[in-house]
Amino acid sequence: MKRGDAPEATLAELLPFLLHAHKIFEVAIPEATLDEFTSKGEEEIEGCHHASAVRIRACRGFRNKPPDLEYTMRPLSFNGLEAIYKGRTLKFYKGVNGRPPACGKSDTRKAFYQQSLFGVADEQFSARKLVVIYNVARDGTLLGLDLACPKGVVTDYEPPELHWSIPVPHPATLQNSDIKYEQKPGDLDDIRRNDEDIDDLDIRRDGTSDE
Repeated sequence: MKRGDAPEATLAELLPFLLHAHKIFEVAIPEATLDEFTSKGEEEIEGCHHASAVRIRACRGFRNKPPDLEYTMRPLSFNGLEAIYKGRTLKFYKGVNGRPPACGKSDTRKAFYQQSLFGVADEQFSARKLVVIYNVARDGTLLGLDLACPKGVVTDYEPPELHWSIPVPHPATLQNSDIKYEQKPGDLDDIRRNDEDIDDLDIRRDGTSDE
């Protein structure tokens, strides 16, 4: 694989934007939890409502661009966000047990998840489509962000296959420890979380998402 599209190199290239995104979600997620649920005495965090509230607050956060970052953002249907940064398209979705949500009946999302890393010539690779997964515990707190490279769709109601997935480091850890980036998709359930603590996003079988 060309080093420029290896997981570690891709993360390093996108890190300034991803650290900015991490800070935004660190604010947006607890605000959504407090405003929409805990302040109203709600003990159960309903997945789709929470994801919608997070998207609204994250959109506001991304409008405040640091002077050294150039990106474009747009909201997607079914509580997603899309960013264009350094020629790559990144879609932000709430994680389903540490993986991107299924495509459902969305042809747009299915097409986005389909990606071969081989270019015209076999020696060239391209990972132009990426997913940023924000993982939320059942109590509505942020567990962390992962950067994933989609590979393809197995079925409409299962998470997509991935070429690779790696955790986005917390901004506070970069100056305090060595960050190890490499991670295989099959190891996702072992990253810094237990499946039982993750709030699954409700993907409805009647298909309400276009993107």
